[in-house]
Amino acid sequence: MLKRLVAILIAVMSLAAASAQELEWNVDMNAVFNNREGGNDETPDQTFIFTRITPQIGVSMDSTRHRIMGGVTWYQPMNDHLHGYKVLPSLYYNYKGYRKGVGLVDFKFGMIPNELKTSTLSIGGLNYINTPTFLRSDSISYLTPNINGVVFKVDRRHFWLNSWLDWRQIQTNHRREAFQVTGMVGWKSTVKHDNLFQLSAILSYNHLAKSKQPVEGEGVVDNAIFSPNFSYCRFIGNNFDALFYASAGMLMSVDRDRPGENKWLSRIGFIGQLAGVWKWLMLTENIYVGQQQMPFYEKYGSLLYQGDQFYHNKFYSRTDLVATFLKRDYMDLEARLTYHITDKTTAFWQQLAVRFYINSDYRRHRKQPIIVR
Repeated sequence: MLKRLVAILIAVMSLAAASAQELEWNVDMNAVFNNREGGNDETPDQTFIFTRITPQIGVSMDSTRHRIMGGVTWYQPMNDHLHGYKVLPSLYYNYKGYRKGVGLVDFKFGMIPNELKTSTLSIGGLNYINTPTFLRSDSISYLTPNINGVVFKVDRRHFWLNSWLDWRQIQTNHRREAFQVTGMVGWKSTVKHDNLFQLSAILSYNHLAKSKQPVEGEGVVDNAIFSPNFSYCRFIGNNFDALFYASAGMLMSVDRDRPGENKWLSRIGFIGQLAGVWKWLMLTENIYVGQQQMPFYEKYGSLLYQGDQFYHNKFYSRTDLVATFLKRDYMDLEARLTYHITDKTTAFWQQLAVRFYINSDYRRHRKQPIIVR
C-alpha cells in the first residue's frame, strides 16, 4: 500500500514539474497528553500520550479549484517499545470554488484526514460549528485520523451545509460492514450589534451489516440521530477579547437490532451548551438530560456507536476549562481540564496538547481547534 502511494505521489510531482500546475504541500503535527481518572467499566482510567503527524503533497490546477493530495498519517504512542503505532495513507481529490447561486463549494473524495471534514464558524478564536462528541468521541478521533468516503460542504452568507460519508469497515467473510452518513445544516445571521444567532440541525445514520458468512444470531443494526439546535453569541470588546455563547436543543435517536427484538427503540433528551471566553481562557459547560442514549452500547460498543459513551446515561455534564498559552501563525499550545458527571459516576481528565501546522503558502488555516477531533 505504501509503495503504491509513493509511486502515485512521485507521478503527481512529475506532473506538476512538467506543466503549469502548482505543487502544494502541508504538514500537520499533534502531540497530546491526556490523563483520565475516574469513570466505570465503560469509561475506565487510562492515559493517551502520543504524537501524530500528517505530511501531504499534491498538485492543484485551475486557480487551485482542483487538487489531488496524498500522504500518510503516522500515529505513535509514547511508550518504551514503540508498540501500537499506525501508519495510514491519505489520498483524495478536492474541488473548492465558488458556484453562482450555490455559494462556496468544498468537495472531497477518497481517504481524507479527519480534520478536513469539519465545518467551523470561528470568531474570536472560538469554534462554533464542530463535530459534537455525541457523534464522535475524543478517543475515536485520536485513533482514527482518516475518514474513508466523501465530504461535501456549502457555505453562503446565511446558510451552511456540512455532510460526509465515512465507510468505516468493508464487508468480508468474517467482518461486518459499517458506515456512517452525517449531515449538518444551519442558518446564521450576520453579526449585528455584537450579536450572532444560528439555527442548525444534525442528522446522522450509523449502519452495521452482517458479514458474508454470519454467525448464528448476527443481524443488521441501525442507529439514527437527529438534533435540532438554536444558539446565540454575544461579543464583548472591539477585538472580541471576550464573548458569551449559549445553545439549546434536543438529542433524539432511534435504534433497531435485527434479529433481536427487531423493533425501533426511541430515545430523547435535552442538550445544551454555555461557553465564556476571555482573552486566552475559555470555560464551557455541556449538558444532556433525558433518556439513556446508545441502548445497544454494551453489545456493540464503538463498532456501532462513534459517539462518547457518557451519553449512555440519563444525565451527563461535561465542564471544560481551557487555557491557550501560546498561539502563533503556525502552532498552538493548550492545556485543558475536563470534569465529567453522570447519574452513575464522575471522571476527571487533564490534557496538554500542541499543534503545529505549516503549508506551501506559509500561513495557518485556523479552522480547527487545537484539541484533536
